[in-house]
Amino acid sequence: MNPQPANRTPVIAAVLVGVGALLSSLAGYLFVLGGVPNVPRAWILPDPLGWGFGRGGSPLPVLGMLLALVVLSGLTWLFVRMIVRGALPGRGAAVFFGTWGAVMIASAAAGLVRAPLTLAYLQIDPTQIEIYQVQFFTISTAGVTWALVWGWVTALVAAIVHRAAAGPAAPSGAYGAGHSAPAYPPQQAYPQQQYPQQQYPGPHPGQPQPPTAG
Repeated sequence: MNPQPANRTPVIAAVLVGVGALLSSLAGYLFVLGGVPNVPRAWILPDPLGWGFGRGGSPLPVLGMLLALVVLSGLTWLFVRMIVRGALPGRGAAVFFGTWGAVMIASAAAGLVRAPLTLAYLQIDPTQIEIYQVQFFTISTAGVTWALVWGWVTALVAAIVHRAAAGPAAPSGAYGAGHSAPAYPPQQAYPQQQYPQQQYPGPHPGQPQPPTAG
């Protein structure tokens, strides 16, 4: 595998996840302002970050949003990097499902980071255990739902880039399946050198001839 395209796969996955999360969060915020009902919106387009801009009075929503974005993109880059390094060249299925799962785990971690800041902004009393736990669970798992619904897009792009990074497969027809070509060229047959036949000189003049049978 060419190492340069393989190193680009985690970066592309992290950028796609970050941009997709931002767009989904902004669209969810605009749908809330537009009065779109919560039931179809929450299932079709969950909010993985909690859009914080436009909510004046406290910097906690913006801080929680940016912190969740950094955690989501950073963990996606780290997990996809490990997946690509462990996957065989050309195995796009392993990269696809591994990247999809990595986006879910990174989204869960981002939700856990964002939830306390969001609850602090909403001024929910931590002493009210039941209400606090329900809200904490809802906020922290919203990113997992988003990753389950839309994480396959990033996984598909990562799998395509991984397969494109794999070099051309060596032909194996002449050596059988599972065997690669030898590292050294086969020995060449060199033509045998032809030596001229030696001509032995006949008897010199004046030398007695052997007697011949009568």
